[in-house]
Amino acid sequence: MTALFALEPASLLALALLIWLVSGVAGWVFSAAARLSSLISGLGGMLASAAVIVAAFETVHRGGAVQTVALPALPFTAELSPLNGLLLLAMSVTALFCSLYAWAWLAGTTSRKRARTGLLCNVLMAALTAAAVANNAIELLVMMELAALCAYFLIVQTDDVKSRRAGLNQFLSGRLGTVCLILAFTVLHQVSGSLDFDVLRHTAFPAGTKSLAFLLALAGFGLYAGIIPLHAWVPQSHSSAPAHAAALFSSVLMKIGIIGIVKVGLDLLGAPPLWWGLLVLLLAILTAFIGGLYALMEHDIRRLLAYHTLENVGIILLGVGGAMTGVALNMPELAALALLAGLFHLFNHGLFKTALFLGAGEIEMQTGIKDMEKLGGIARLMPWTAVAMLVALMSMAALPPLNGFASEWLLYQSLFQLSAAPLFIARLLGPLLAVGLALTGALALMCVAKVFGVTFLGAPRSKAAEDATPAPLAMTLSSVLLALLCVIFGVASPWIIPHFAAVAASILNAPVLQTAQHGAVFSPTSAVSAPMVAILLLGMPLLPWIIAAVLRGARMPNRLRGDAWACGYGHSADMVVTATGFTQPLRVMFGPLYRLRQHVMPAKLVSTLHQGWLGAFCRRLAFIELAVLLVVAFA
Repeated sequence: MTALFALEPASLLALALLIWLVSGVAGWVFSAAARLSSLISGLGGMLASAAVIVAAFETVHRGGAVQTVALPALPFTAELSPLNGLLLLAMSVTALFCSLYAWAWLAGTTSRKRARTGLLCNVLMAALTAAAVANNAIELLVMMELAALCAYFLIVQTDDVKSRRAGLNQFLSGRLGTVCLILAFTVLHQVSGSLDFDVLRHTAFPAGTKSLAFLLALAGFGLYAGIIPLHAWVPQSHSSAPAHAAALFSSVLMKIGIIGIVKVGLDLLGAPPLWWGLLVLLLAILTAFIGGLYALMEHDIRRLLAYHTLENVGIILLGVGGAMTGVALNMPELAALALLAGLFHLFNHGLFKTALFLGAGEIEMQTGIKDMEKLGGIARLMPWTAVAMLVALMSMAALPPLNGFASEWLLYQSLFQLSAAPLFIARLLGPLLAVGLALTGALALMCVAKVFGVTFLGAPRSKAAEDATPAPLAMTLSSVLLALLCVIFGVASPWIIPHFAAVAASILNAPVLQTAQHGAVFSPTSAVSAPMVAILLLGMPLLPWIIAAVLRGARMPNRLRGDAWACGYGHSADMVVTATGFTQPLRVMFGPLYRLRQHVMPAKLVSTLHQGWLGAFCRRLAFIELAVLLVVAFA
């Protein structure tokens, strides 16, 4: 037991897994005592997340080759590498603040929901942490399947039509993804004779075997990551689950799918052919653009954020696809820069998207409303939530000096380098993808105006919005601290980027990108010194306020506030801009794309059958499978 508490990554990971499991079970046992149960679940989650953060820092800092270690006191062998360490860091930071939020949320819900949510969220995080460091395909699939089943039961806690449909979509998508992954690794096992990642990494596969395994893995991991058109489960699931569980879906569960694509496409199967990278790039820009476009049409704030998760999945995959293309074209700087951009955005997305989901949860808890059309005027009543969500929304739209801007700018630089590739198809795709990314950014900026303007500004459109009060301190603190991290990781990006560059280099078995190694932020064509970038990023947003404060003098005294008026008429709530009116021009312009999802047969099939035998059968099957997996994984 002494070794368990040593400051070694393996010991810390074992400690975290045990804390998640014990605190989840204890919170379930004492669920009748609201304060005690919520304290055990929330504090246990925070302690476990903190232990994983320390282990992740140590793993990334050590760098070097992949290490295989046994976890103390647990029958589990972990693979520790810089990539796994980075994924653990991104996951555990999200889980830390979700646990802080859950501390307050669990205390205010029913005993039954408190017991199930606290236990399922903790088991979900334990399973995903184990999946992140899995040493072979069997461990990876068992843990991913366990996490997906926990997500299913978190979705269907509320026994209504919407939740049942969302749960069924998620269940079928998850099982299909698992089947695809089983087939992919079966194909690899036929040649290598093993499912251990280290053996697969050093096996020479025939080209046909590699391509078949990659396509199956892309489909399997793509279902978990929500790549369009494999995304049907994402919007409904994020809207039906509790807000902090939805944040875990977006920032943890879906990231396992992305890292799975990185692992198969750039690590286990060796150098990819060019068409792999081009395929990922096309799927990425489709996912980013369609996700942003569909987000604008949503009135349910959590469905809107879920579609923006799809947009950001596409942005991350642009970096992954760019890295695969760079390897295939023997352009190591392009590969390193693109993968650096993708990994940095993967981490940044977890920060601002978790802040947004937790902020949306605060609004829902205080008003009982998720429809933005019924909100309005929330900024005056919940000021700290409004500030946190504004910062996170601006980061989502990649506005400086925030972290979303830093990672997307790196991605633009990689696309510009792709434009200079010797192959014609690469020179053609580079500018087109850059334009597509810019259009996606414009859609995200419109969403900032829509969400913040309709939800937080103007006059309240319902009695519940008018009577809103600030959320509990722990919930507000979780979103505010995440927003602060968005600022820190944007301003301090010149000093943070070299660490991500080292992780990218370890995956590609290449030297660290020189411009990142020496503290410059971008590619050689646009390198800027780190101190200058930090000063400009911090100073430019403050410049307008400084000028106004210096030059205003006595000519602009503070005015008394009175009732709002509009062109001589008294102001009324029906004059406030609505979410529908804000997006009507785009709804007309892109009408065919919006009508497309109404004709997708799988979605129609699921919505028709969800109340029948299929839903009941899947629910019973999920209970049986969850029990079996828990015995297999933790017995």
